[in-house]
Amino acid sequence: MEMTIDVLLNSLLETTLRLENVVSEKDSEPDAWLSLLDEREEVISKIQQMGIENESLSAMQKQQLEQMYEINQRLIPLIDRRMQGVQQQLNNLQRSKLAMNTYNEVGPNGYGAFFDRKK
Repeated sequence: MEMTIDVLLNSLLETTLRLENVVSEKDSEPDAWLSLLDEREEVISKIQQMGIENESLSAMQKQQLEQMYEINQRLIPLIDRRMQGVQQQLNNLQRSKLAMNTYNEVGPNGYGAFFDRKK
């Protein structure tokens, strides 16, 4: 059982480090993040199924958990910033689309002249 916990914690730490590397890359795709997050979720569920108590963990295992916690604290702001950037791009796209629809409506025109019917 102790070996299994060590293997699972090592796997979780490795996956967390890979996630940090991928998220830290400027042009990384969020789809790559999702696969790593899913992988981490599977390992976490396996650890939870074992019903491990904090008191039964060794000092090394607790240190690994603390290291993963620190990585997670660095990752959350990075992911939030990327989400805000994507949201800003969506907002800009919607504003552009609305503006194009406003000006592209069918209306009177005189030989190429443009009549502004801004709403």
